[in-house]
Amino acid sequence: MPQAATAANQENSLLLTLEEISRLVSHSHDPQETLTNTVRLIQGRFQTDVCSVYLIDPVGGDLVLAATVGLDPSSVGNVRMRFDEGLTGLVAERMGAVMEADASVHPRFKYFVEAGEDQFRSFLGVPIIEAGAVEGVLVVQTRERRPFQPNECRMLVTVASQLAPLVTGARLLEQVTAAGASRTPEPPAEPDAAPARELQGRGLSSGRGSGLAYVIDDQSALGPLPDRPAEDPAAEKVRLASAVEAAREEIARLSRRISLLVGEDHGAILQAQLMILQDRSVERDLDARLDGGDTAEAAVSRTLEKYVATFARMTNPFFQERIFDIKDVFRRIFWHLRPRDAEVVAGDRIVLIAREASVLDLFTVDLDRLAGVAVEHGGPQSHAGIMARSLGVPMIGQVSGLLDQVRSGRRIAIDGDDGSLTLDPPPDRDVPSPPPLRIAATAEDAGEVATVAETPRIEANVNLLGEIGRVVDERAAAVGLYRSEMIFLARRTLPTEEEQVEIYRKLVDGVQGRSVTIRTFDLRPDKLAHGSVAASTASQALDWRLVLEAPALQRLFKEQVRAILRAAANGPVRLLVPLVDRTALLDFALKTIREARGELAREGLAFGREVPVGAMIEVAAVAPLIVDWAERVDFFSLGTNDLIASALGQDRDHPVGARADDALHPGLIRILAAVIDAAHAAGRPVSACGEMAADPAGSLVLTALGADSLSVAVDRLRAVRLHLAPLTPEARPRLRELLLRARSTADACVAVRSFLPAASQAS
Repeated sequence: MPQAATAANQENSLLLTLEEISRLVSHSHDPQETLTNTVRLIQGRFQTDVCSVYLIDPVGGDLVLAATVGLDPSSVGNVRMRFDEGLTGLVAERMGAVMEADASVHPRFKYFVEAGEDQFRSFLGVPIIEAGAVEGVLVVQTRERRPFQPNECRMLVTVASQLAPLVTGARLLEQVTAAGASRTPEPPAEPDAAPARELQGRGLSSGRGSGLAYVIDDQSALGPLPDRPAEDPAAEKVRLASAVEAAREEIARLSRRISLLVGEDHGAILQAQLMILQDRSVERDLDARLDGGDTAEAAVSRTLEKYVATFARMTNPFFQERIFDIKDVFRRIFWHLRPRDAEVVAGDRIVLIAREASVLDLFTVDLDRLAGVAVEHGGPQSHAGIMARSLGVPMIGQVSGLLDQVRSGRRIAIDGDDGSLTLDPPPDRDVPSPPPLRIAATAEDAGEVATVAETPRIEANVNLLGEIGRVVDERAAAVGLYRSEMIFLARRTLPTEEEQVEIYRKLVDGVQGRSVTIRTFDLRPDKLAHGSVAASTASQALDWRLVLEAPALQRLFKEQVRAILRAAANGPVRLLVPLVDRTALLDFALKTIREARGELAREGLAFGREVPVGAMIEVAAVAPLIVDWAERVDFFSLGTNDLIASALGQDRDHPVGARADDALHPGLIRILAAVIDAAHAAGRPVSACGEMAADPAGSLVLTALGADSLSVAVDRLRAVRLHLAPLTPEARPRLRELLLRARSTADACVAVRSFLPAASQAS
């Protein structure tokens, strides 16, 4: 174990820390300087003679040398190659690493005389990938013949992933600079909205909160502008400089907080925005507006309009989508320019407002100040809703006309229990906001829960590393579901194997010997991050349902399987494959797991030898196949959110026609019973997760039908135990019989009601 720890420490020493990435950005003032400083740091870290970054030309599609330490500096921007040229092109073509101790003997070797690379023999290149697409190549070279070790390759892959946000920022800023000469369009007219005091939606995450609206909307202006020129240009420059500095501090603070909640690698996702704040060309454009007589607000708004108009004319989808970062930065600056009433103190709470909110959107605001979230669309099973519940943040959805009524800075109050939103609440009606986010439960909170042998076992869902303390304090039997896609949804770049290993190890170590079930990523277009490349152009390539036809997605799956198996060396882990909807997909998953085990053994990496593999049942049509699959997997898991949607013809994110009593639909009950019975006949346990497992009536149904474990949100553990207390093991067969005989939802409701605690019936 000491040798393994030493090796891990040596590997980690090659990676860039969040602090180093932040320093790189804060000490740079243009894209070229950022990239040059970055390759210099990597070159020193890996102790090579050369480190270079090649980026894809968005127009021609060639790889172009963008920054280097070790090659001729004059070759930057001049060395170009197609994907079918040279070893660097081979890296991009394969979307995989290329290692050569003597590059000159490789058949793809090509000498670029202008770079002066004839003196360098060894070559290690890895792709820079964002959302499944190659954006560039990171290369290190040495003069002496040097066989690079597999761990060095893995670490350079991870560094390339860390570098991806900086590459994105650099390419984005190049376009911003090009937009500098563009004519500023006239600002759009503000639409007149009919006043309203109360809006009604649906509660997605319980609790009440109030604060100032913080609007995230691609289709609206930043806010109202003064109707007069600046009276004191010097004062406006001071105001703008102060707002920019406040936005810079906010981004740095958010990076640190995301690192604590999701993992350090995720804290770097905002560095592209920090680059925008540091860029000289952006500063010049803002100063030009101020010198022309604009107020600080007008300068920010009109400069953004110019950038948006420029990006909208581009045909390259990459740049059309990256305008999200530009808008987010300018939105932050504009927010810090808003008038402040004397009674409003620094740190006032905010309510996030959007048409739709992604997991990534929740991390774009200061979580310590987030009092609530309100969206026009989205249901309780949306991933943003699930994350809001993990964070303990009130959230409401399906609020019709929300964006027509609310502008940034307007005071509002929301109630996540009844789904209401109040505009301009008077002081006597102002509701208390939740306290700043507290992830870990106190010993006093946890002391009420007794440790008992439970049937079914009550386990915890985990979305954030920050929830680990509460899992232990609440004495959950295990982590029944770790939604690994949250790692992907909370960032705009795909995590590497090494990044995932680190996160999973922290999870396994943190739960103190409890079993952890890690579900491999279930990425679908409806789950991907707003504003990310993955959300549009690459969504098809990342859609888990297409894994059998997508080699890039297959590689991504194998990397995750390897990471899970490696983390299992630290403690008990189960691997859960999502959305198994056909035998061919199960064949592929099991084959990939076997291949990953063989690769890890050959590479001499520590991994868990006994990792149970399960299949998640989320589609009603596969219920008859459980008999065929049972001998091939170790357990089954019922994904009730998608399973209910599949059985009842609903959209989980826009649940038109969904009812509160859907869990008692007699057809659904019989599907669940068939799956559980078939699995038990083959000796396979069945777990259940999703909202049904935490629902008072739903948990009773699953228990009566024989589910072996229920996995629920951490804050629902105690409530589920209380709900199940009246249903003794002796009474379960009787309830099961009544449920299977039910001919309507009303019949099932009558059967369940007698077993519900009085408090649950009243609610």
